[in-house]
Amino acid sequence: MRPNASVDIAVPDAVRQATAPYAVVASQMVADGVWYVTGGTHHSVAIEMKDHVVVVEAPLNDQRALAVLAEVRGLAANKPVRYVINSHHHFDHAGGVRAFAAEGVTVITHEVNRAWWDRTLAARATVSPDHLTKSGTKPAPAEGVRDKRVLTDGARTIEIHHIAGVLHDDGLLLVYLPKEKLLIEADAYTPPPPNTPPPSPPSPFTVGLVDNIGRLGLTVDRLLPLHGRIVPLADLNQAAGRAN
Repeated sequence: MRPNASVDIAVPDAVRQATAPYAVVASQMVADGVWYVTGGTHHSVAIEMKDHVVVVEAPLNDQRALAVLAEVRGLAANKPVRYVINSHHHFDHAGGVRAFAAEGVTVITHEVNRAWWDRTLAARATVSPDHLTKSGTKPAPAEGVRDKRVLTDGARTIEIHHIAGVLHDDGLLLVYLPKEKLLIEADAYTPPPPNTPPPSPPSPFTVGLVDNIGRLGLTVDRLLPLHGRIVPLADLNQAAGRAN
């Protein structure tokens, strides 16, 4: 037996022609100028403003991020993406942020993660160069949110709030659209398939999200979770043991 011998293996056509899984993107308009961008395990939300777009979440990796960017540009008539809001720094929710930065997009994150993001965006990927390293782009500094930040163009308002006291991540952010009564969040609550009995006991992360909605005085009709599916607020309350 000869180690590392060269081989000639024919790759089946179905494998060669398969779409890379992270590049599969689907989008659903949930309100005028607001799209739920799905197609895999991790979602994003695109919010169209007068002259730019804000994207919530750049998950997983370059492949996913670039597919989301291409989808968003098609949805919003090629308006530039100005901001990407990072819900938290965990790898599966942050893996595509460098690709967004390579395209000139400014990162908004919680203040506790801002310095880490600045270091991460300044670093070069040398073992396996990524889109940012190859582009040669110098990313804009990350912008931090401590408790609340509001983005507005005079017509649409986007509120970014810290989810306080939820131990999944000290810097966990939610995004709220007051006019549309939509709330976007990651990992505090992931809706199960329809008709699944609520957990007993409820997740403390889910309870914490409900408590924060009350603390902040948010009027929510629907949740756009960054895992799972769109659900009404009643589903969240039921999962937290707060059903009316």
